[in-house]
Amino acid sequence: MEFEFLLDGEIYLIKIDGNPSGEYKAVIADKEYQFSASNISPNEFSILLDKKNMKAYVAESDERIYVHVGGKIIKLGKPGAAAGGFGGTGGEFGVKDEISTPMPGKVVTVLVNEGDQVKSGQPLVIVESMKMENEIKSPTAGQVVAVNFSNGDLVEPGQPIIKLNPSE
Repeated sequence: MEFEFLLDGEIYLIKIDGNPSGEYKAVIADKEYQFSASNISPNEFSILLDKKNMKAYVAESDERIYVHVGGKIIKLGKPGAAAGGFGGTGGEFGVKDEISTPMPGKVVTVLVNEGDQVKSGQPLVIVESMKMENEIKSPTAGQVVAVNFSNGDLVEPGQPIIKLNPSE
């Protein structure tokens, strides 16, 4: 299989060959990776790469594939998706004045209130996606103008959970 995706502003071509026993070879930018993978559940995989065993959780939307592995969320464009609509890693997600989630999920804890002053990189909300809790941080310093969701609410990618008035 061959895929093209955008990550951190660069386009990569990935070629993956595998066999029924779960052994794979991936070639990314002329670098070869040998790994094994097995399904634990429909969205959860066990991966052995460089003698490290890790779990990966995968979710998808119309144009993106989200992979949560090693504490990071990696967003990949699906083959044929419009360029510019994907790419990047998790941690801070959203635009300067709107905080949203990169994956569908459930709001576990809102850590701020309207009127609060926040710092760049400060955790604002915890969202559970694919059995993992993800801390979403502020991309900028500013004041919280609105909190649009409460604990327990379901959210989709791009829905503004928190609105900020940036001070930077």
